[in-house]
Amino acid sequence: MKRLLVYSAQMEAVGGIESHVVELCLQLARAGHRITLMSSRFALNADSRHGLERAGVELVVNDRGWTSGSQLWRSCWTLCALLRLLPRRFDLVYTNGQGRNAAIVHAWFRGRLRLVHHHHTSCDQSDVATWPLAYRQAMRRADALIVCADYIRDRMRQAIGRPNVEVIYCFSRQLPVSAATLPCEERIVFGYFGRLIREKGIDWILRLSEDPRLSGITWKIWGAEATYRASNFAGHANVRYLGPFSGDEGLRGAIQAIHCFCLFSTHPEGVPLSLIEVMGAGKPWIATAQGGIPELAHDAESCVIVSLDDYEAVVEACLAMSARIRAAGIDATRQQAFYRARFASEALLPQWLRLLSAER
Repeated sequence: MKRLLVYSAQMEAVGGIESHVVELCLQLARAGHRITLMSSRFALNADSRHGLERAGVELVVNDRGWTSGSQLWRSCWTLCALLRLLPRRFDLVYTNGQGRNAAIVHAWFRGRLRLVHHHHTSCDQSDVATWPLAYRQAMRRADALIVCADYIRDRMRQAIGRPNVEVIYCFSRQLPVSAATLPCEERIVFGYFGRLIREKGIDWILRLSEDPRLSGITWKIWGAEATYRASNFAGHANVRYLGPFSGDEGLRGAIQAIHCFCLFSTHPEGVPLSLIEVMGAGKPWIATAQGGIPELAHDAESCVIVSLDDYEAVVEACLAMSARIRAAGIDATRQQAFYRARFASEALLPQWLRLLSAER
C-alpha cells in the first residue's frame, strides 16, 4: 500500500476531468492505496464528494468561493495547504491540470518524491500559448508526463522538447442504460450534456434546431447555467433545456434520454469523456475533430466527424445519423466493445498502477 497525493488545480461541479480525477481516486483506493485529494478550487457536486469520502479519500480542498476567485488567492491557498500537509509522508504525487498552481506543487516536492503530471488538453498553438513558463518547466522536469491521446503526445513532444511522453486514457463511468428499440413514431433526440460555454458548440445546436430540414429532431441539453442560461433556449421550439445534472444517476438519465450525442466543439479538447461515456452505453455521436477526438472514430456509422467550416455537411451528417437511428442501423455492441477494450477500468487500471508504482 502506498500513500498518494492527487492534486487537481480545479474541480468543477461536473466535467470530464473531474470525472477522471474522481474515478482515479476511487480506483486507487479500491486497489488498497491511501489517497489524499487536494484541489485549489473545489466545487464538486455533493454526490461525487460523498462517494470519495465513503471510499476513505482524504479531501484537502478549497471549497470557499471567496478564496478561489483569483490566481493570487488560489496560489496562497495552495502554499498553505502544502504547509498543512508537511507531517504527511507521501510516496508519490500525481498532478492534473495546467497553470501556476500545478507548478507550485511540483516545485514543493521536486527532488523528494516521484512526480507524475497529467496534461489533458489538445496542445495546439492556442493551448500552448496559455502555458506559463513555470508550468512548462514543471512538465519538462516531471518524472513522468502523461497525455490522453496519441495525437496529443506528438504535439507535446514538440511543444516542450521532451521525448518521453506517455499516453494513458482517462477513467470514465460505464453506466448501464436501456437499449430499447425506437418506436417508428417517436422523434429522434440529439443531445448534449456538459459545460454550457460557447466553445462547446451550443450556438451550433441552436442554429441546427431552427433548420427546417432537421425539424424531426429534438435537441436536449443538460448543464448548469454559465455562458448560456435557461432564457437562451426558451425561444427555440425544438430545444429542451433540462437543467444541471450530477452524479451517476444524472449522467445515466441524460444518456438514456438521447439517441445521439453532439459535440460541435471549438475547445482545445483532449479526449472528451462525454464521448467516451456515450460510447460505453452504445450510443453514437457527431463531433468536431478537436484534439484527440479522431482517435475515437473507430466506426463510420456510429462516430461521425464534421467540420464547422461546412454548414451543409453538418446538416447532412445529422440527417444521415437520424436516418440510421430510425432504421436501427447503429450497432451498439461495436461501440461497447471498443469502449471495453480501450477505456474500461479493467483496461486502464493496470496501466495507471504500473505508472504510479514505478520508482524515481
